[in-house]
Amino acid sequence: MTRTSVESISWERVHLTLDVALRGFSGNANSLRFLLIDDDRELPVNSRQITAEQHRLEINVTNFADRRQVPNGTWRIVPTCDDEKLPAATFDLDAADRLDIDSRTFLYDRNRTAYVIGFGISDDEDSPEFLMRTYQLFRGAGPAKNPVKKPLGKRLALKVLPRARRRKIAQRLYWTARRVRPPKGDRILFASEMRTSLGGNLARVHDRMIERGLDKKYTFNHSFRVPATANKWSTLRLIYLLATSDTVLMDDYFGLLGNLEVSPDTKIIQLWHAGSGFKAVGYSRFGKYGSPKLSNAHRKYTYVITGSKHLVPVYAEAFGIEESAVVPTGLPRIDTFLDEERSQKVKDDFFAAHPEFRGKKIVLFAPTFRGKSIGDAHYPYERIDFAKLHEVCGDKYVVLFRMHHFIPDAPPIPDQYRDRLVDFAAFPDTNDLLHVTDVLVTDYSSVIYEYTLLDKPILFYAYDKDTYSVIRGFHRDYDSVAPGTICVTFDDLLKALQDEDFDLSKVETFRRENFDYVDTNSADRVIDWLIVGGTDPEHMPGEHKWLASVPEEPAVADEPLSDQSEA
Repeated sequence: MTRTSVESISWERVHLTLDVALRGFSGNANSLRFLLIDDDRELPVNSRQITAEQHRLEINVTNFADRRQVPNGTWRIVPTCDDEKLPAATFDLDAADRLDIDSRTFLYDRNRTAYVIGFGISDDEDSPEFLMRTYQLFRGAGPAKNPVKKPLGKRLALKVLPRARRRKIAQRLYWTARRVRPPKGDRILFASEMRTSLGGNLARVHDRMIERGLDKKYTFNHSFRVPATANKWSTLRLIYLLATSDTVLMDDYFGLLGNLEVSPDTKIIQLWHAGSGFKAVGYSRFGKYGSPKLSNAHRKYTYVITGSKHLVPVYAEAFGIEESAVVPTGLPRIDTFLDEERSQKVKDDFFAAHPEFRGKKIVLFAPTFRGKSIGDAHYPYERIDFAKLHEVCGDKYVVLFRMHHFIPDAPPIPDQYRDRLVDFAAFPDTNDLLHVTDVLVTDYSSVIYEYTLLDKPILFYAYDKDTYSVIRGFHRDYDSVAPGTICVTFDDLLKALQDEDFDLSKVETFRRENFDYVDTNSADRVIDWLIVGGTDPEHMPGEHKWLASVPEEPAVADEPLSDQSEA
């Protein structure tokens, strides 16, 4: 008789692994499958054989099937062979104390919602079975701790037209606009909710399409705004453009998508702005600080681009989508970065504008932000000793500060140090600065992505790497992968600069893992594979569908229509 038992339970972020032993099985191993069963519901589980008797079940609990989490239920693990169900899995009763330890509770939505994966044993005295219970718990927001009284006009507007109703109206406007002016196959929308103008990957794809004369075949529309510039009129315009476009290109989190049911005929392509840093984003940080909800704008993408096949599972996990929807085209902004003629012009123009920097080594200080997202982004400038940094620079270095564009406050550089320490926030393009940079100082930012192509040193000022890893999360081990010298104190950073203690030993490995293409054709691949050419069988198998707007609880109705708080 076949006996099935769960031997071990392990977690890696949102990935649950169950090692299951199947003893006494004499059937066709090639026909063996595993199901999660709750009464009449049966869900297939990915599995692979690892020994003669052992099988490994792998479950992404946030993206189990059809871009949704494992449904609420009390699930048994049941092997099947040629459609015949075998006995459900059991668990060693002597190790039952482990089940509570291995269970997980993921808190999100400002701790108002919990997604629970709990393990237990059935109450069958003769043959107790292993159970996996999954469920969501909700609570109300409760009274505000420090309530700020809204202006009378806003209070009246919310009474007359509460946000939940506004969302219904927005959805009606979307479908009305789509019926009145249906897409014709030639409308492309370039949009961002995190920048006010065309830039990065969007700009390169846009410009390359014009270079190829495709602006004569396609109609281009644009929508660029940040939360501070968004208003009801720009939201109405954006809803109209989303409804009437055939293809939508974006480069960052796009909150409005999470609250609209978008036609499956619209192709939504995420040209994610970052290359490959360390910080976890999206569902890679589910249940951590800044976690997304289970219903989220990220799940709406038809395709997401990345720089290499190695990063496909990373992006699929982060966005809660299937791996086949992540396409390793390379990042379009690399095209101009690798253009030698343009790079030389960038250098010439830079030193013509800043002759005082000639003969000095340029240090670019470019960390990521702290906080959840654009709404609370900041950097703890008290971690920088400007006086000591100025002293270490001497006549050798000049330090250019290029803070993340989410950070509203400029570095407070005292006037007496501004000859060697300079705020470069106004410089148009960070990638252009990399060409004149001799040493990059960063932390968890994806700015390292392009910079590793230049074979120049990186210093990682990671004063908070242990707490950052626990609270925000990394999608890979920081200490073993960071392609440079890690400094955990500011004095360590100063000493590394002073002694030129640079480590380039991991740069080549980093490049191999993150770049399938080191060329100037990434924008063309995006255009030909995803925009103009439809699909390429080698790179985009299958049909990609996404979620409609699914509110998770009544409290969500009190949030803005375009919510950028949980990227």
